[in-house]
Amino acid sequence: MLLRFSGGAHGSLTVNQVAAGRKNRIWFEIYGSKQSIAIDTERPNEMWIGRREEANAVLLRDPSLLHGEAAGIVSYPGGHNEGFPDTIKQLMAKFYATVARGAPVDFPTFEAGLRELRLCEGIVRSARQEGWSVLEDA
Repeated sequence: MLLRFSGGAHGSLTVNQVAAGRKNRIWFEIYGSKQSIAIDTERPNEMWIGRREEANAVLLRDPSLLHGEAAGIVSYPGGHNEGFPDTIKQLMAKFYATVARGAPVDFPTFEAGLRELRLCEGIVRSARQEGWSVLEDA
């Protein structure tokens, strides 16, 4: 899927849940003019950093290197995987904090879910039309 963002940036997204040998892999790559990063859910403790002017690196998950909010959602010490089940745990912790303390909503809302459904409908429409599909409400 080709993407155009409101700020003018372009992107692409490939989604495939039937690839032989993959176990629901989610792979993100973000490219900049001097550095790039890649994150792979099949290798959850690693983040690849590509650099134009120095050696590439693989950063291993280490809670002591995290900042602010990211550090607050790590439950295990370095070397222990956190994965998909932990996302539900973190979501519920935020929900309970909102209910108990009246904290600001910091989790997906029903409106966010509706936006996701509209996005999926737009993807299907675009595939059927074999062309661009404008997402007015997404």
